[in-house]
Amino acid sequence: MNAILPITAEPTPLDLLLDRAMTSLDLPAVPMDSDVSVRERFMEFMVLSLANLFGKTPIAGSLLDRTLTRRVSEGMDDGEAGKLTLRADDWMRLEGLLRVQEGQKAYTLNRPSMAVLCTATRHGLLGEVMEKIVAIYASQGPSTELRLVTRQIGAYIMTRLARS
Repeated sequence: MNAILPITAEPTPLDLLLDRAMTSLDLPAVPMDSDVSVRERFMEFMVLSLANLFGKTPIAGSLLDRTLTRRVSEGMDDGEAGKLTLRADDWMRLEGLLRVQEGQKAYTLNRPSMAVLCTATRHGLLGEVMEKIVAIYASQGPSTELRLVTRQIGAYIMTRLARS
């Protein structure tokens, strides 16, 4: 864990959200509900992608591997799953969340995204906590609670990036 600690002793809303994330890491995997919206799946895709790139920065890498893509698109037909991954990739690039290597499908985090993922919390850097979430998605699969918290982390990231 990174030695950077937040200055305040009072838990922030992000700390409380990450408390829930850390607690839900140990919950058993549950199949995704069929009524999950595309926007909710996109939030998961975005968080997992940014976390996947966080540990590799400044080296370029892929957004998600097959296992993680299957976890996010669980229950979707192949055509819809393909649209989700293609559109999510386009949206994150066009909205400036990440940079694409010229002529490749390899990405790096840009400065604003890296700054948000370097937010210090009582659990370490936000990006480090997100890497733990990726590990659960990749190994056993997420619980319903972990999926919900992952989407809420996505909303947090979007609001922080909108302010920058």
